[in-house]
Formats: sequence, C-alpha cells, structure tokens
Amino acid sequence: MSDIRGEKVKFRRHEIVALHDLPSAQAHDPCIVHPGSRGTFRTAAGVFLGIAAFAVALVLLLVVAIEGGLIDRPLNARATAALNAALGSGYHAEVGNTVLRMTSGGSLALKASDVTLVENASDKRLITTRSVYIELNSLALLAGRLSVSQIEAEGAMLDPTLLPQGKPIDLTTIRISQIGDGLEGVFTQIDAISRLIARSNTQNMRIADMRLSLSGPRNKVVPIQIDTLDFSRDVDGALRIEGAFDIDGTPAQLHLAATGRPDRTMQLDGDVSGLPLAALLHRTATPAEPAFGIDSTASLTIKALRGAEGGAPTLNVSAKSEDGTFEAGGLSSSLKSSELNLSYDFGRGSIEVLPSIVRVGRSSFPFSGAVIDLDKINNDPRKGFALDLLVRAASSAPVDVSDPPLIFDAKARGQFLSETHELLFDQLKVASGQGSVAGSLSVRFGKTSPQISFAALSDELQPAAVKQLWPWWVAKTARKWVVANIFGGTVTNGRIEVFLPEGRIAENIGPLHLNDQELTIGFDIADTRVNLPGDIPPLRDAAGTFRLKGQDLDVDLKAGAAYFGSGRTVTLTGGDFAIPNTYEKPLMAEMRLDLAGNADAIAELASFRPIDALKHTPFKIEDFSGPVTAQVGARFGLVADQKPPPPQWQTQIALDGVDLKTPIAGRAITAVKGTLRIDQNQAELKSTADIDGVPMEISALEPVGAKSTVKRQRDISGTLDDKAIAKLAPGLGGILSGPVGIDIAADDTNVQKITADLDNASLVLPWVGWSKGRGIDAKVDFSTKTTDGVTEISDLTLKGDGFGASGDLVIDKSGLRKGDFTSVRLASDDDYRVAIERQKGGYGVVVNGRAADFRPLIMSMRTQDKPRTGGDAQQVSVSANLDTVSGFHSENLSNLNLRYSARGSRIDRLDLSAVTKSGQAVVAKMVANGPDNTLQLTSGDAGALARFADLYGNMRGGLLNVKLRDRGANSWRGSIDIRKFSLVNEARLQSLVSTPTGSDGRSLNQAVKRDIDVRSARFERGFANLAIDQGMVALDDGIVRGVDIGATFQGILRDKNGNMDMTGTFMPAYGLNRLFGELPLIGVLLGNGTDRGLLGITFKLTGSFEKPDLMINPLSIIAPGVFRNIFEFQ
Repeated sequence: MSDIRGEKVKFRRHEIVALHDLPSAQAHDPCIVHPGSRGTFRTAAGVFLGIAAFAVALVLLLVVAIEGGLIDRPLNARATAALNAALGSGYHAEVGNTVLRMTSGGSLALKASDVTLVENASDKRLITTRSVYIELNSLALLAGRLSVSQIEAEGAMLDPTLLPQGKPIDLTTIRISQIGDGLEGVFTQIDAISRLIARSNTQNMRIADMRLSLSGPRNKVVPIQIDTLDFSRDVDGALRIEGAFDIDGTPAQLHLAATGRPDRTMQLDGDVSGLPLAALLHRTATPAEPAFGIDSTASLTIKALRGAEGGAPTLNVSAKSEDGTFEAGGLSSSLKSSELNLSYDFGRGSIEVLPSIVRVGRSSFPFSGAVIDLDKINNDPRKGFALDLLVRAASSAPVDVSDPPLIFDAKARGQFLSETHELLFDQLKVASGQGSVAGSLSVRFGKTSPQISFAALSDELQPAAVKQLWPWWVAKTARKWVVANIFGGTVTNGRIEVFLPEGRIAENIGPLHLNDQELTIGFDIADTRVNLPGDIPPLRDAAGTFRLKGQDLDVDLKAGAAYFGSGRTVTLTGGDFAIPNTYEKPLMAEMRLDLAGNADAIAELASFRPIDALKHTPFKIEDFSGPVTAQVGARFGLVADQKPPPPQWQTQIALDGVDLKTPIAGRAITAVKGTLRIDQNQAELKSTADIDGVPMEISALEPVGAKSTVKRQRDISGTLDDKAIAKLAPGLGGILSGPVGIDIAADDTNVQKITADLDNASLVLPWVGWSKGRGIDAKVDFSTKTTDGVTEISDLTLKGDGFGASGDLVIDKSGLRKGDFTSVRLASDDDYRVAIERQKGGYGVVVNGRAADFRPLIMSMRTQDKPRTGGDAQQVSVSANLDTVSGFHSENLSNLNLRYSARGSRIDRLDLSAVTKSGQAVVAKMVANGPDNTLQLTSGDAGALARFADLYGNMRGGLLNVKLRDRGANSWRGSIDIRKFSLVNEARLQSLVSTPTGSDGRSLNQAVKRDIDVRSARFERGFANLAIDQGMVALDDGIVRGVDIGATFQGILRDKNGNMDMTGTFMPAYGLNRLFGELPLIGVLLGNGTDRGLLGITFKLTGSFEKPDLMINPLSIIAPGVFRNIFEFQ
C-alpha cells in the first residue's frame, strides 16, 4: 500500500539568495534578458496569470486544509453515519478515525482505520479491519466523474461462527438437471459485477492480511490467513482473481479468470492449489483417541464454457491429491497421487464421473460413473439422485499381505433420497478370479452422525481375496490375525454385517469400538493352513469356522494335522482360537486344541512355546510312548510390546496304555490309563498304571516351574499280592503276605504316607513270634522316605482287633535294617517295647516292658515245619526283660529275663529265668558240653509250665527236669523227669478204666471189682527218654508211677504233621499190683518186670495230638505179667 504524502516544505530568510548573486549572473558573458515594453498582450497575460495565481492559491489552500486535517472530524462523523444507515437496525459500525489525504501521485485517498462491524443484540464483534484504503482518480474527479482507481483492505479478521446462521439447505430443491441453469446464473452474476466495476472505473482491489477461521473435526479451529487477494479488471473487460493464503499453516494459491467479450463473460477458468485436506478431513491423535482421517494436499481445477450460438456449454471439474497418509484405528496407509474428474452432461442432465483413480499404497482403484436425478430413471417419483459407479481392473495389494495383487471389478448402484436424507446402495458387487462378494449399504443422515447399515455375502472366496478386500481399519485386530495366520484353502458362507445407529459416531469418545450388535463377520474355511501361536507348528488341511461379533473373535477348528520336524504328527479333532476382547490392551488370546496321536508327539507339541509344558519336568519327549488324546488350552498375549502377563496354559491328556521310559522315584511306570493334566503351576495325574509291573491307581500332583507354590502330592492305591510285595518292598517278603490294600500319599518332601489294609493279609513278626492271620481286621499307617535306596519308615501305627503297635523302621535293599517299636500291643494285656537291629548274619531283638503275651511265640515255635539250617538261616538274638508274660490256660510268668540266640532251628544260647504264678522258679539254660550243647530246663511247677506252653493242661505241680542234647540238624536226645505231680480230670484215663472190653464186655473197673478213681491221679514220678528229630517228638521207656495207677508208654508223641502214635500199658492199683513185679522169678513171669504189675491193660493212642483216638486190647486184661506182651500193640 502507498503512503499518503502531505509533507510541508519551508525556507528560512537567510536561505533566500538574490538573482544577481546566482552563479549564472557571474559568468564571463552573462545572458541578460531585457524586458519588453508593456502592451495589451501583456495586460491579458497579467490577468490570466492573476487568475491562475488565484486558482493555485485556492488549490494550495485546499491542499493545506486536507493535509492539515481540517475536515477529518466531520468526515469521520459523516462516514460513520453513512455506514450505520447502510447496515440497518441489526448492526452498527464503529470507525476509529477517517482521513482524507493526497497520494504521492497527486490523487485523493480516503483511509478509514479500525473499522468494526458489531451486532446490536449481542454486542459481538463480527468483523474487524485495521484499515480500508480507497484511492480516487484525480483526472476523473476534475472532469466531474467519481472513479476509484484502487481499493485496499488490510488487517481484516472474520469469525464465521459469530455470523447469523441461515436456514439449512433444502436438498429437495436441488436437481442435477438444474446445474446448467445454475452455471448460466453464475455467468450472469459475473456479467453484473463486471458492469458494476466498469461503471465505477475500479481497476484493482486488494484484500491483505485478512484472518478468518473455520470449524474442523471435533470443533477444531482451522485458521485461514489471506496474505493477498487481488481483484483486477483488464481493459478488455476480463476479470481476474489472484490470491495467496494459508490454511492451517499450509500455503495455497488461487487463480480465477473470467474472460469473453466486454459485455458478456464466455469462459470461466480457475484452479486452487495446495489445499490441505488435513484441515477438514483429519483428526489428530489425543490421549483418548487415535488419529483419523486424510493428511494430504489437493488441487481443484474448474473450466466452464458458456453456451452460445453454434456452441454448447461445458463444465468440467477436476480434483487431484498429492501423496499423503490415511490414518484410522492407530494405523496408517500411504496415499498416492489420485484424481477425480467430473463433467456435466447438459444433454442428459447428469454429472458424469470421467475415468478417475484412487491410489492407496500398492493398490489402485480406477473408476467411473454418473449421478442423475432419480425421476429420470424409470420414472421414479421420489426426489433424489441416482448413483452409478463402476470399477474396472482394480488392483488390491495391501502392504501387509504377501499374496499377489487381487485384480477385480466392482459395481455400485444406488440412490440418494433427498426427503429422507438416505443414501442407499442396493447393488454392491465385487467380482474376481478368486470369488465374488455381493452386498448393500444404507446411510441415513440426521442431525448428528449418520445411521449406517452394511451387509455383504459371499458363497465362495479365496482367503487371499478376503485379506485384500478387508479394509484394514475395520476390525483391525481380527483382520491382522487372518492376514498373519490363514493361508490357502476355500472360504464359504462368508458374511459381514455392520450397523451403527444414528449418533453412535458423534457420541463416541475415544476409539470407536463396535459391539456384538454393530459388527458381525463370519465364514467357513476348509483345506487351509492355520498358523498357531508361539513355536507350535501350523495346522495343515485345516477346516473350521471364523466368527467375529463386536469385540469377540472366535475360530472354531474342526479338523487338521500338525507335522513336526522330528517326523511326528498329531491330528486335530476339534478346538478353537479366541480373542475375547480385540480392543483391550494387552491383547490376549485363548486357544483350545483337541488332539490325537502318539504320546511322544503330544509331548512334543506341549513342549513348544507358549505351552512349554516339559520345560520344568524331568521328562523328555522320548520318554512317552503309546496312544493318547489330548486337549491343549492356553491364554497368552499376542503383542509383546504391550507387556502382557505370563502365558497361562493347560494340557489335559487321556492316556491309553502309555509307558514312561524315565522311572519315577525309581519305579517303572507302564500301561498308564487315565488323565494327565498339566499347566504352568502343576501336573496332575489320575490313572491306573503298572508300577514295577503291579497294577495300581495313581493320583499325583507335581509342581511345575521353579516359582510354583503347589505342594507335591502322590496318592497311589491298589491291592498287592505276594509277587507285588516282593517287587515293591522286597524287605517285607518274610513279614507281609497279600493281598494288601494300599494307599500311598507323597508330598513335596518325597515323604510317602502309606495306609495299608491288612484285613485279608497275613502279618508275621518273627522276632516276637507274632502273626496276624487272614480275615482279621487290621490297618497300618506309616510314612516313608527313600534316600539312596534306604527307606525310612516313621510314625508307623498298626491297629487291629485287640492289637496294635507303633514305631519306626529302616529298610534297605537287604531288608529290615532297624526297627524301634515304642509301643507294642499284640494282645490285650501287652505293654512292651521292641527294638530290632540288623547285626552280622542276623538280627538283634531287645524286648522290654510291663507285660507281653507269649502265646503267639509259643505257637510259632510249635508250628515251625521246616526250620532253616546252614547258610540260609539268619542269626536271631533276643534279649527280653518283662515284668509279666502271659501263656496259655491263664498262666503267666513273672520277672522274665531271657537271653536267646539261634540260627534257624539251631539254638546257640538260651538263658531264661522266670517265676510261675505259684511262685516256683523256671530256669532254662543252654550248657556247652563238648561239641554239642545241652539244654537244661528245671521248674518247681511242671504243670504250670506245661499249661503256659499249652503242652498239657491237666497236670498240677511237679518238679520238672529236662535235659536235651543238641545233635545238630534239629535233632535232640535226652530225657524228661517229673516228680510229685498229679493229673486232674484226664478224660483219657477215665476212658481206660471204664471202657468195656473183651467178649464179656467187662471194663477194667469191673475186672478189679471196684471203681478206679482217676479224677485226680497222683504220681510220684514220670520219666521218659526223648528223641526229637526235625520236629518229630518220640518217647521211649516212658513210665508214670502213682499211688493208685501207673502206666508205661512209648512211641511218637507228635510227628511233623501233628499226629500221635503211642502204645502203652495201664495198671490199676499200681502200688499193690507192682509188688508182683518185685518178686524173684514170679515177678518176672507175673509182673513182667520191675515197673509192671500183675494186672494191666494195653492201649494205643493215634490221630491228632490235640485229640487222639484211644484203642484198648480186651485180651490184655486177662493175661497176667509177661503173657500180656503177647497182646500188646505193635
């Protein structure tokens, strides 16, 4: 803008120089002009010069008045009043000041500063302008015409949001066919403006430094600064507009020319370049939502030709965009140079979309089409437009899809209904060599964001086409999974449905997350390859169903197979892959696979990430063999950068005869049938299996991983027979005999808690001579821990019907090493402690306590059938100190002190002392006698000792003296001598004297003609020679002498089978009867020896030792003395 010049020039008095002092008057030959004489001409010239001087003076006075600002104040008031009158009652103008000045070119210039347009009702400042400059043409002004040479507005600022809002555009009044009329209206307006400018003789107008703003996405303020906007009119009448401006900081330019005849505009050419699309079509990212929209620059070109005689009108519009980006959902795509070409067909009344193209990344979409009034198509009476778009040879090649580009054609046909503001595409179709898709689209516009409804179907499509046609900003997480994990095969029954209610987009804050009512995508797929997470090999020949409902992604897998590099294979029988929430971060996935195959193949699959089931176990893949089915499940993060929690997984394996090559706790595990469940914290097994060949039921819980807090548990139950006991616990082979029901529980300290049901088992404690037979209820509980082949049994508790024990044992491969029974109660009155420790060649047993029942020990000694001798027998040493020991027939011994040592049946040491109930001593001792040992047993109450040992229960009293010489090989020789004893209620004696014999049927009582009283037979002495061989006891030269009766006997008292075979002679009235045996010669004949009498009866005892059968020879009663030998039993 030019400055208004109005400076004053003043000369001081000393600066005025006389003419004769000037340099020209001082020349050598000065030029001096002499004035002529005064005449008429000179008079006329003087008058003219006077008038001219007056005019000049008048002009000078006017200039002085203008430059001096003498008329500025009234001019400002008049300008303000004129503006207010022009604005009407709704607005008023505020003008800071108004000045009128002369320009440097001598023209008048009007300058108004600080002009503001104010709304009266709200007092809002709508437009503010720093200055308005109007320059008038001085020559035209002198000629009496008002001509504006130039207008400049500087520093204007406009806020469009403060301007009054007009009524919304009535779409029903817009017709495509009226565009031609509208174009003619534009040319008419341009002609009117041109005539107006021509009348005002204004040649140029400039708007500079003007600021205004627009509302962008999310009410963003988009600033527009017009640097210069020049309007000019050429001498031929052409109008031109040249502008330079910034939109949101991006420079742009405007060029527009309206040309033609001086009185008629015929052509309009214009272009706008550098338009930033981001200002209106892009939303920057915020903490609540990601960026969305197009960031690029575009240019717009328009060319219109006015119709005239011999020429039809034309209208062409072209828009081009430069390289940029399209952002949505946190992702971006590269936009390449694209263009849209439109032309108006004045004959058809339609907008023709000329060949255009959109380029996105590696993809390109050439298209064409048309827009026409709806009533021109099939006479449709509805108001609106018909739209038809055609895509030919489009190429879709998303940068994240590795498949070759998809070449396809597409067609979209629809209409926009003006009255309902609804855009309908009832025909959408995409066709390619990889399948086709058909669908429809409905968009209903309202007061807020539109309602959108879209649906598409496909009968058959290739997965590559699904990837390339799926917009990357729609369900981006699901699409990303499909792109990365599905390859090949055939997609059938494809369907996509999108529904967004009105206002859904506008009301949304943050990323737009569609729910299950707004988004549904589904299809079936077969013969495809599906990549699985982590290092798990992909599924091949897979079939399944893909479903996406809102945030939930689910892939239902129906079949497939995985092939490993090792050559192993697993078969997929079912399963699914799911992302429960595709919007959440970290993004988590869940997977379930139903598998079948060999155990080593399943184990190899479970060893891959993210499952890694075998990492923290002692097993290897090769340790498993046999058929299994498995269900593998896992939950894990898909994006490592989102720092998801550690994977959670579990594997449930159905075992069917699986063998483990690696022993567990030193035991071979084979033929496993059951279920194995493994997760990141624990491994749980519930099955049946053979443990060292023994069928058992197993329930085991093992920790997995170093950070697992699970405590180890192993519960094993089953029934053990003798073979199983020998395999699992060889040290108990001589103690326990099956069947034994057993339950074993182990914890993380490798301590096993065992409960054994001994109801149907036999339990033998050879050290104390006790055993429990089958059928007697019993239960034993104890804890075991095995270290380096040594098993420690602690907290052992034996409970049974009337018996029990508690203590600790130590067992190694050789059997029992040590035992300490702190409490033993094998009978109701037992109260003692037993300590057992293995010694060289055998065991040492120490028994101490208050009371013990010796009956089991006596029975075991009696029933020992095959005593071991030699190298296979173990040395047993017993040391016992007991207050009371119980025997049979309610007999007991007190103050028992026993030292006993034996190897098998060979007794090396015996030192026993005790007191019977009657107060008589019992002493037994093994005395060395040359190469052999002699056992000596004495007691003052033989009857009590016999009853105690359950040898004979009818004897009372008696002084016992037994001497037996050990000949080795379980052979003993010696004698037994009992004095002063009696037999009470001996039924066999009563049978001898009362049983009828002979042909006349007389008994022995009848033969002596009196009743022989044998209810309490007293004897002075009993004696016999003993021979014990391998468990058989034989008597020889046996005799008992009594006051009333006596007898001789010999034979086998008890053989190995527990039977008796003895013969003898019973003599009544023994005291008188034996006198005949004392007579010389006659005693020999009538008494048959010194210990035989005149009368007697021979008998024989055979059968069971406990209850033998008695046989009597009837003829022996009438044969006296020596003649009776004829009738004795042989």
